Amino acid sequence: MTDGCGAPAGGVSTPADVGNQAVVQGHVTRDGAAVAPGYARLLNSGGDFVAEVPLGEDGGFRFFAAPGTWTVRVLAPGGVTEDRSVTADVGHLTAVEVAL
Repeated sequence: MTDGCGAPAGGVSTPADVGNQAVVQGHVTRDGAAVAPGYARLLNSGGDFVAEVPLGEDGGFRFFAAPGTWTVRVLAPGGVTEDRSVTADVGHLTAVEVAL
């Protein structure tokens, strides 16, 4: 089962072929261990909220985004937030690793 942003329950798996999609996915870790529970947000180039998915048990997240520049904002336990700027391109998987 997936939610509206393409993140399957329990984490993400790497798609074999992203086709005509622009995929942004990654993992969130702290001291080498997966961070869960938590959330990943996708913000547009103006900083506006677009989508949010819960982190999987493996700290993973995935968004199917329009091509362009995005910010992935991680919200972790203890009030920790971390931002990463990414560029999504059609036909490519953009990997984001966030170590807190």
